[in-house]
Amino acid sequence: MSNDEIVATVSAALETAVQLVEEDGWNEEKVEGEAVVKSKINKEGRKIFLCTATVNVPPKVLEQKMMDIDNLTSWNKTITESRVLKNLKKDVFVSYQVTAEGGGGLVSARDFVYGGKAVHRGGKFIVGGMSVEFEGQPGVGEKVRAWHGPSCQIIGPVEGAPGMSSYTWLMDCEYRGMIPGSIINIALPRAQLMMVQSINNLGA
Repeated sequence: MSNDEIVATVSAALETAVQLVEEDGWNEEKVEGEAVVKSKINKEGRKIFLCTATVNVPPKVLEQKMMDIDNLTSWNKTITESRVLKNLKKDVFVSYQVTAEGGGGLVSARDFVYGGKAVHRGGKFIVGGMSVEFEGQPGVGEKVRAWHGPSCQIIGPVEGAPGMSSYTWLMDCEYRGMIPGSIINIALPRAQLMMVQSINNLGA
């Protein structure tokens, strides 16, 4: 994909993801403290997950932490490697990340190349996009390469609580490899809840 194609693809994916977040038809999967995980089947027949939570970190601080992509692993326990491969525009980037093992070791680590776009809209910060093919991406080694469909994370204020944020994560991940769907459907919500815990640990 050319840089222009990546920018167009990522921009469209962000809009698709935001629309999905606002859609009805989500089914509650799991509740843990202030976090709720819901799911639905997307147009491709894949189960996607929506996590919403109130977290104890101010929006600006969380935004800065999320966009410091090269240092995400210092606090985000869902990944073990993270780096920007290229900034294509001021607000569009391509990153490479390696996930932590999931499902109590049943799900081996995956890597993925992700095209992301960051925007401020309606008083909220949104970063989203999808997996892309990028000429400078690392080769596929021993890890299975996962593929992310349109997805996003949204950070917003909590009225009357300046030290807290509303946090939303829409995840559409095709894990690939020889893993039963039932295991993946446990591992993905667990990763979302682990992310919420990682964010709360920032404010602890």
